Amino acid sequence: MAEFAVIGGGLAGTTLANSLKGAGHLVAIFEKNDECGGRLASHIADQWQADIGTQYFTAKTEEFQQQVDQWQAHGLAQVWPVEPWIYESEELKQSSKKSVVRYVGTPAMTSLIEPLDDDIQVYTQTRIDRLDRHNGKWRLWDANGEHFGFFDAVLITAPMAQTMALLPPSHHLGYSARHTVMKPCWSCAITFDAALAIDVNAVFCNNGIVSWVARDSSKPQRNSALETWVVHFSASWTSNHLQATEDLVINQSLNFLGQIATQALPPVKDAYSHCWLYAMNSAASKAMSLWDKQQRIGIAGDWTMGTRLEDAWLSAQRLAKEVIHSGEF
Repeated sequence: MAEFAVIGGGLAGTTLANSLKGAGHLVAIFEKNDECGGRLASHIADQWQADIGTQYFTAKTEEFQQQVDQWQAHGLAQVWPVEPWIYESEELKQSSKKSVVRYVGTPAMTSLIEPLDDDIQVYTQTRIDRLDRHNGKWRLWDANGEHFGFFDAVLITAPMAQTMALLPPSHHLGYSARHTVMKPCWSCAITFDAALAIDVNAVFCNNGIVSWVARDSSKPQRNSALETWVVHFSASWTSNHLQATEDLVINQSLNFLGQIATQALPPVKDAYSHCWLYAMNSAASKAMSLWDKQQRIGIAGDWTMGTRLEDAWLSAQRLAKEVIHSGEF
């Protein structure tokens, strides 16, 4: 039995932790936010909620489809029967792309995180910013100077920038990720007093400012009595407005929704915005090395394999198999 530290409590981190615990090891998760979830986060307010990060997911591999089937069997995911339209050249039109099955977590995207083994220790609001190794064991230090450990191995599933900062200098795992560039995204959730005069529930946008809008309240097991929309902004607009005020982001969201609505927008009940600094890869990553057997340190996350939620899960499964079958533990 070995003791593992997993840095990051998103889908990759929790999947990895469950796999290692299932193999008989001790696992602790260190999450910088007040709860696990990462980009599966939902904004939850008085009487309304919205998925402000990942909007949906698909399954391309048989391995991940089996996991999705399990989530559905346990009531943690459902198909979202949506056919996104396209907005370009100031025109809303149907997409010519082949239809795909889209899933969402139920009753929120964070539901995919909840099935954690009870014996996994979770440290929330704990941002690890330094590692050191002594006598073959790893010790973790947080931003307040408190240390945790010692651990037999450290597995980092944090965003790329934080992962690179934690890896030892010139480490080959960091070198393999040197060409990966992460793009930011402003996200805005708005709930209205009445339904918007928009006939579709999701739109891919190519206007240079907004990249996606969706009627979040149309997703399964959401409060359909409320009219809630989520707007995602393009990486280029976000990069130029990283310091934007919440009012600017909300007003830009309302301006765009007003463009695609056939009638004036109803009054806003509430709104919320969040900037994801590391939202998506600039391009699908080539498969990279995830595990250093000698130093007992590994990395996982969607950015190590591609851009999708499925890539986060697959990278965690791949790293778990490498670690478990390494013969070291």
